Amino acid sequence: MDSRNVYEWLWIVNCIGCGNNRIWQIMSGFQSVSEAYEFLNDKEKRTKLLNANECRNADRITAEQIDEMISYCESKNIYILTYDDELYPARLKNIYNPPAVLFCRGDMSCLANDFSLSVVGTRKPSEYSVKVTASLVKELCKMGITIVSGFAVGIDITANLSAVRNGGKTIAVLGCGLDHDYPKENRSYREEIEKNGLFISEYFPKFSGSHVSFPARNRILSGLSLGIIVAEAAEKSGALISANMALTQGKGIFALAPHDLFDRRYGGNVALIRDGAVCLCGVKDIVYEYYENYGHKIAKAQTSDVVVLPDDFEEKTYKAKAKPAPYKDIEDKTKKQYTEEAAEEKSEFDASVLDDETAEVYKMLKNAGKPVQADELAEMCGMDISEMLMVLTDLEIEGAVQSAAGNIYTAN
Repeated sequence: MDSRNVYEWLWIVNCIGCGNNRIWQIMSGFQSVSEAYEFLNDKEKRTKLLNANECRNADRITAEQIDEMISYCESKNIYILTYDDELYPARLKNIYNPPAVLFCRGDMSCLANDFSLSVVGTRKPSEYSVKVTASLVKELCKMGITIVSGFAVGIDITANLSAVRNGGKTIAVLGCGLDHDYPKENRSYREEIEKNGLFISEYFPKFSGSHVSFPARNRILSGLSLGIIVAEAAEKSGALISANMALTQGKGIFALAPHDLFDRRYGGNVALIRDGAVCLCGVKDIVYEYYENYGHKIAKAQTSDVVVLPDDFEEKTYKAKAKPAPYKDIEDKTKKQYTEEAAEEKSEFDASVLDDETAEVYKMLKNAGKPVQADELAEMCGMDISEMLMVLTDLEIEGAVQSAAGNIYTAN
């Protein structure tokens, strides 16, 4: 790390806020971070670019605070990766609002792989989805593909663990700080993943996360990858936010073939396939999409395709193994906590829980009585598109709206 460079980036992020696109609006007028820092560090000049709140932040920040942050990260083996660091992934620079700073712990070589895929899905997966995800990831790792996921319970941790337990690389993208113990259910897996994988976050190490930070990290998750695999998603699943984000970034979408077309736990998968996502029935469905550009890597790997068989999948895939399946702990939790019955439909959304601005957007969408594109809605409400997407993300988390391909939203 270039300590001066890190100091300047941390100062700017402290002024404007982690993940705030205002950073890039301001940085667009400067040739380098040093030039921006010198300008913004001048109390008279910065009022031309920073708003009142940002100016107050700039007045409060001290050199001692920044130095303390750097020292803390060094003591915790956290690498502070800045936007202009040579280790910063080129693919991530091309997304909307790339993270100015990433806090990283683990194997930094994971960021160097140009062939990576994201795996997302529900926190309450079926046994079928857990097993297929683990098997798919195992085969992908044989090709040297890095697996990116969010370290959440369910599908995310299945993907992260399958990668490291099969000699592969994985990146866990957090919506909280690296030193915030979340989720607690996955605490015991942290050390195992750090050995061959990497934890990253754009938030300060002790940040506990918020209703905005977790959806916001999805742009990083998909931005690091060539494509995204949706293992299991209901019609209103948060995993679809990741899929929609990947779609806006021009990434490939792979939706796992459902165990049962009538099982509402796979309603999101069915919708994605209907809208043009690749129906994922095995590794070959992914290989064919990327063979032209990555055939040299794929050809070296001796892989066996994973065929999705709903009834006898366990017998054919796991029964013959001499040792227990590596995800037995996850599968046991799945069997105990979740049944085969479909989740009940949510009741009509109560808009009274929303703040004024969010409620106004919801009302506008509700009154439209039809699906509306995000940019059209932003124009109707007189809002910036980035601000509108953030509001719509909040509404989707609340269950007030649902999204479809092309940034199209419908009120529930």
